Amino acid sequence: CLHVLFFSSGGSLASEDFAPGFLSPSPEDDDDPRLDLDLDAMETPSDSESLHFPNYDLDLEGERSEGEDVVDSNGTRWRCFSTGDPPQESRVNMTVLEPFLRVLSHGGYHGDGMDDIVVFSSCYLPENHLENYQYVMDNLFRFVVGTLELMVAENYVIVYLCSGSQKDKLPGIGWLRDWYTTIDRRLRKNLKGFYVVHPTWYIKALITIIKPFISSKFSRKLQFVDSLQELSQLIPTEHVQIPEELD
Repeated sequence: CLHVLFFSSGGSLASEDFAPGFLSPSPEDDDDPRLDLDLDAMETPSDSESLHFPNYDLDLEGERSEGEDVVDSNGTRWRCFSTGDPPQESRVNMTVLEPFLRVLSHGGYHGDGMDDIVVFSSCYLPENHLENYQYVMDNLFRFVVGTLELMVAENYVIVYLCSGSQKDKLPGIGWLRDWYTTIDRRLRKNLKGFYVVHPTWYIKALITIIKPFISSKFSRKLQFVDSLQELSQLIPTEHVQIPEELD
């Protein structure tokens, strides 16, 4: 059964579309400033819209062969990705991302067509009070986009493992919106399912709010999954890396 959020034809939420209490916050959510959102300030991107990332001037030691990380004179490790159509090169600071690399992993394959299973674990995201949080998230953005293009051969599904008790690790709406509109059209087309595991109220609210920025096709691929047992009935999970707090 797909528990998917839909908008009415006029673009506004229809209350009858939701089960009773679906968007009723828990007591601890009442004072959560992350849910006070300025929707008027958001711009709705088109499917063809792409983002341009800043290039970094690197003082590199030695020559770089394709696919290898490089180290600058300060000892910072960088990785280059070529993404988009036409291809656009971006560089990622892998040194600053070292504590957060487990956020993205490959969870095996699914179905007769051997669809890739891509796992996104929100518990490995940086906390939003980190001193250089925006810089880390900018690099993480490029890392996720670039790695996803390398990781996925054909069709794939995404498993989003929610970190229920850590609201300070929840990505901002702009980050999620830009990620979806920046990934290559091939990846948007080949996405066959998006499973949100252990969704909390504020995750559901966040997904509801970003609905105007994503396509109806994506909405039909979205499914909330209440437990790991339920997830195992949808896809094979023996190779999915489950964080200890969710196991």
